[in-house]
Amino acid sequence: MTNTNESSEIKNIIARAVEQNTQNSEIIKAFGPIIIKQRELAEISSSQKLDCSLIDKEKLKSGVPVSRQIDLIIPDDSLKEIALAMASAVKEGMPQLTENIDKISGLIQEGKINPSDYFKESLDNENKAIESNAAFLMSLVSRVVLEMRAKEITAALGAFDWEKGYCPICGSFPSIALIEEEGGKRFLHCSSCGQDWRFTRVSCPYCEKETRKDMEYFYVENKTQESAFVCDKCKKYLVTLYRAGKLFARDMDISAISLIHMDMIMQGKGYEPMSICAWNVLR
Repeated sequence: MTNTNESSEIKNIIARAVEQNTQNSEIIKAFGPIIIKQRELAEISSSQKLDCSLIDKEKLKSGVPVSRQIDLIIPDDSLKEIALAMASAVKEGMPQLTENIDKISGLIQEGKINPSDYFKESLDNENKAIESNAAFLMSLVSRVVLEMRAKEITAALGAFDWEKGYCPICGSFPSIALIEEEGGKRFLHCSSCGQDWRFTRVSCPYCEKETRKDMEYFYVENKTQESAFVCDKCKKYLVTLYRAGKLFARDMDISAISLIHMDMIMQGKGYEPMSICAWNVLR
């Protein structure tokens, strides 16, 4: 499990985000218990280990993510236990979903829903509310497992070359970027597996457009550390933070949720997020 210090730190990060982003405090509070539980579960080493010797660094260098080289979700992973744990976290943060989440948990406990099968195909269920909430729950389970795998893979591989705008581990596009004030380096964050990687500031991560002409940043007045990178070629945007120093610890998913007002603005302008997340589907 996550140790006491780590658990306290993520709670502090959430409390600080609520205080600093009052306009988005409700959604931050709703996802708080979910993210806390995800971090706790992702710290537990899986009994099912990947064969990382099958990962080809040359393929990585040419832009082939690990997910296209080996399977990252193994049927023998403790998906049932993870799903039930995440169900409890969802009910804590989003009590309005309790009835449907309890139904889903019951089906999992009875063996009528097998989480490992869910990743292969959607449930055959006429109740759209149940189906939608089951998909939401399984996306949270997927994050836990993929974060475990990302930690395992990066520990096994060490440093490797990667120059793409999508995640080197799972192949998803980023949900948020962080630009360091010192040196101006841009780092992308994957909400699907939690991986961070460095990417050039002069290219669009989604379509790889390399000129500055069709790319710009939108800022909210008096919020110079918050922006959205936009590309008029692919019509995608990426919420972006500027970090001056490292005084406080940061969780990039909490940061992304805290910037949901930028999602609203950019989607209102006709742009689409590079990565669809549970918190940025606003239509």
